[in-house]
Amino acid sequence: MLKKYYTEMKSGLETAYQQKPRASIQMTIQLASIFLEAYRADKNVIWTSFYSFPMELLAAFDVAPFDFEIAANLLPTFNADVAVEIMNKAEEVGYSTDICSYHRLAVGCDMLDYMPRADLLLSSSYFCDGKSKTNKILADRYGREAISLDIPNKISRESVDYVADQLRRIVGKIEEVTGQKFNLERLRECIHVSNRARRAYGQLADLQKVSPYPYIGVPVINMSIFGNMLAGREIQEQIYLDMVEESRKKIMEGKPAPEKYRVLWLAWFPVQPTVINQIFRKNGVTIVMGELARNYWGQMDESLPFESLALWSLRNPYVGAIEQRLKGINEIIDEYNLDGVVHFSTDACRHSCAAQKLIGDVMKERDIPYLVLDGDMSDKRKYSPERTEMLLENFIGIMAGRK
Repeated sequence: MLKKYYTEMKSGLETAYQQKPRASIQMTIQLASIFLEAYRADKNVIWTSFYSFPMELLAAFDVAPFDFEIAANLLPTFNADVAVEIMNKAEEVGYSTDICSYHRLAVGCDMLDYMPRADLLLSSSYFCDGKSKTNKILADRYGREAISLDIPNKISRESVDYVADQLRRIVGKIEEVTGQKFNLERLRECIHVSNRARRAYGQLADLQKVSPYPYIGVPVINMSIFGNMLAGREIQEQIYLDMVEESRKKIMEGKPAPEKYRVLWLAWFPVQPTVINQIFRKNGVTIVMGELARNYWGQMDESLPFESLALWSLRNPYVGAIEQRLKGINEIIDEYNLDGVVHFSTDACRHSCAAQKLIGDVMKERDIPYLVLDGDMSDKRKYSPERTEMLLENFIGIMAGRK
């Protein structure tokens, strides 16, 4: 089912791109293409986390990466009812509805044999506890090994070396399961390509400071989650440059949408259909930035590839003490002239939700409207359009009172 879905998805997107080329469409075409590559019989397939694993490492090998969270959870975008039916398969064998819907849906898809085979499963210790656990469950099903990249809470010489050594061992494991020989120069080239993309990404982030906002907020947030799948590949830089060009063209032609309020979106954006975009458009609200949708990691040193990829992981806003995340949030508020902050809250996501009270305290001190918007990423049973509309309308009213 998933393979058929991605095939149809890619075909439809390619038609849409021919009619009206847009970078966001091209990004989604690449997403569908990567997923389809994982179904090829001649490819070694490595399941991983597009959003938290240093993908340059995989780009240095001829392998097909696959992220079961993102792959399975595109389904609710188009058919939320079918997604619930698949989640039910996992729930019937004991997977509680308290577990993240991303993982219940992925387990259900795997039970129905919708997933491609896996040769190795990689995840990371930050962002998501459930991902590593689900990786282990599915690895046992496939008789494969699941490895979690352990990221310490502090940046130091010792922690950088610790993560870099893990990455070297993972390289050895990839060599073992694929029969391919690791090429250090190829990895350095992938990091060089990634650095170029980082500079283009920075140009886009600078343009997001323009008011009215010249792009579309949700694609930029989503790109910050799955765009890392292209790290180390030439196409990543080109897509970012196309986004920059599209934004500049809108600014020059005076075509950005009317804007009354500029907001920062924290954590994730639900993939199931919601009224969020509809309400924001009606009220002139633009999502200007997500906390991960900017370059927070800096230039990587191509001469020290493993240490550079280790630092990329250690600098993530979700790693370490809450002060690191708060620092980034405050910087975004100051740089982007924002009117409010929305924190999308799903109970299963400890890494994002555990800090929402502390974030709220800081926003209160700064007198910035702050909304904890509860909901679910994929499970329509845990989403209320009425409650969402009420919370958003109240939040917009508070922002209006500050103007």
